[in-house]
Amino acid sequence: MKVKLLLFTIALVYTGLILYLSLINLADTPVKDLGMSDKVMHAGAYFGLALLWMLFGIFSFGEKGIMWRLAIISVASIVFGIFIEVLQDVLTSYRELDLYDILANTFGVIIAGFAVRIVKDYLIRLKAKINLDLMKK
Repeated sequence: MKVKLLLFTIALVYTGLILYLSLINLADTPVKDLGMSDKVMHAGAYFGLALLWMLFGIFSFGEKGIMWRLAIISVASIVFGIFIEVLQDVLTSYRELDLYDILANTFGVIIAGFAVRIVKDYLIRLKAKINLDLMKK
C-alpha cells in the first residue's frame, strides 16, 4: 500500500510539473540555457512520465493484464502530450503546437515501454518481495 501511494504521488506530481512547465513562458527561465535540444528534453520528460505511471501500474495491480495496462498507460501518455501541445496553441501566445514535439514525446513513451518490458519480470519479483517485507512488519 505504501509503495502504491508513493508511486501514485510521484507520478501525479511529475505529471503536474510537465503540465505547468509546458504552459509557462520558458524564455524567463534557466531552461533555455541548458544547452540541450528541445526534442531531447521532450523525449526525456515523457520517458519519465510513462515510466512513473508504468511503475505505478505494475506495483498497484495484479499480474493479470499487465501488458494491456502498460499499453493503456502508453497511449494515455501520448494523448496527454498531444493535449498539452493543443493547450499551448490555444491558451498561450508564446507557445505553439509542434508536431516534432509530439513525435519526441511519443518516442520517449515508446522507449519507456520497451525498458519496462525488458525488466518487467524483475519488477514483478521486486513487487512480491516488497509485499512480503511489508507483510512481515
